[in-house]
Amino acid sequence: MAEISVARARTVLARSFFDDPLMVWFFPDPDVRPHACAAMFGLFAEHYLADGRVDVATRSEPVGVAMWRWPGPDAAPPDGPEELPSIGGLMTGFMGAARAREVGVAMASLDALRPPEPYAYLHLLAVDPDACRQGLGGELLDRGLAAARDAGLVACLDTMNPANVPFYEAHGMSVRHEVQLAPDGPTSWAMATG
Repeated sequence: MAEISVARARTVLARSFFDDPLMVWFFPDPDVRPHACAAMFGLFAEHYLADGRVDVATRSEPVGVAMWRWPGPDAAPPDGPEELPSIGGLMTGFMGAARAREVGVAMASLDALRPPEPYAYLHLLAVDPDACRQGLGGELLDRGLAAARDAGLVACLDTMNPANVPFYEAHGMSVRHEVQLAPDGPTSWAMATG
């Protein structure tokens, strides 16, 4: 399996998610958004590269990444002192405390829509915009779906981008729930296999 650095992963993710409805809702200022996304995705990349399943698509350099949370002890945050920055701390810094709380409550509502444990959760799938339309996203998704199937797990995800729904459906996933995250927030599609 190809490797990717945290710096490259956060850059691919930030570039890929720039126009994503969730990121636009989180960070409406387009000048701030790529940097805020990179900071947030960098924390996710650190976690998944240490304790998750990460699939990488490479051309001359890594251009795509899929980050999965698998059941087991690594799925839960470690006990012990918090390392900084935290996702909550970054969100508060970028949005302010009241807006970060509102966003946090909306995002927490998605947990109840997932299938019963254990499952494989696709947290992030991204292909750099300069490498799109080459089948890389499908290749990354299929690798993770095959691994979940081999492990006897349902695979699930949440997408807030309506353009992604047909893509995931073409790979055997179906919409289980559709919810509006907040009155001013995007719609979320909870999808799963099986």
